[in-house]
Amino acid sequence: MSLTITPNRHQALNASNQLALLKLPSAKRIRILKNLGRYERALARKRIRTQTTVDGGQFEARANGKKGRMLKRLGKTLEPFVKNANRLELKHQAALTGRIAALHQDGGSEQMSASRMARIHGTPDYNAPCSRSQAKALSAEGYKVRKAKGNGYRRASLNEIMATLSQGQAGVILRSMRDKPNKQRWEIPVAARPFLGDSADNVQRQLVSIIEQINQKRG
Repeated sequence: MSLTITPNRHQALNASNQLALLKLPSAKRIRILKNLGRYERALARKRIRTQTTVDGGQFEARANGKKGRMLKRLGKTLEPFVKNANRLELKHQAALTGRIAALHQDGGSEQMSASRMARIHGTPDYNAPCSRSQAKALSAEGYKVRKAKGNGYRRASLNEIMATLSQGQAGVILRSMRDKPNKQRWEIPVAARPFLGDSADNVQRQLVSIIEQINQKRG
């Protein structure tokens, strides 16, 4: 997020505060912007804690249905940076973290690969028993087993699937049932969850408060 101070008639700064701001030496303007950055950072961190957007709505839930707080690490590394004593940027020092934050802020898609999944989660043990999530996926696709008596097939229970299939077997069967090839690269959609930002009015009100505090200390 970037905020630029250019006082004008649409902003909350009155004439005396505008003049006070312009007369301040660059070191004090930098301090004002740093204070503003820390205030905006606190707002962003609060939104992550409460899982709410800039507009006050709830974060969109995960596509896979999993619960738990989202973006919880993205607020920890936010830092305020001031440029030319008149521009505030609240951003992450690490470029990769910044790109991840921007993706979640605006939404989009992330490219995933089999090699990247292996780096993140490790190489799966294909001989290990079928996981519950795999069993649920197979059940949802209508996986069946032979009936114990008579002819025909019946839907398999989750326990049966987990007891009789390995992770490798479950993966092969699932891809076959879905008629999907074993992709090496795929796109993962990411919903927009804007946690960073503020209205111009609120930014200017906070600036007024900071400037007035400085004036009181000077007085």
